[in-house]
Amino acid sequence: MERKYQNLDALSEALDAKKLQKVLSYLTDDCLFIAGNGEAVKGKEDIRKMFQEFFPAVQSTAHNVTDIFESDDSLVHRGTVTYTRLNNSQLTIPFCDVFKMREGLISEYYIYIDWSELF
Repeated sequence: MERKYQNLDALSEALDAKKLQKVLSYLTDDCLFIAGNGEAVKGKEDIRKMFQEFFPAVQSTAHNVTDIFESDDSLVHRGTVTYTRLNNSQLTIPFCDVFKMREGLISEYYIYIDWSELF
């Protein structure tokens, strides 16, 4: 079966490369973003500010997407992400990203992850 949202396969690569403009190109202007147990962030500009604060807080990330599920206007990426902290120590943890899609773009972006050990 052909996947409808294959264009989003490169999202994790854009995140890992800290290519903010590329990440934002996948989002609707009014996108809702919720990461872990954090506050909801609404709108592309506020999401930009959130990533501008997060990217410098870690040296790097490496996503390994092991499963991709699609259904109508929903997309799920599941896998592990390895964070390299600023002190060069690493943490690998599972994640699950759930995306609600609208016209080929992410209109709702939910990250289910336990960052309690990251910082």
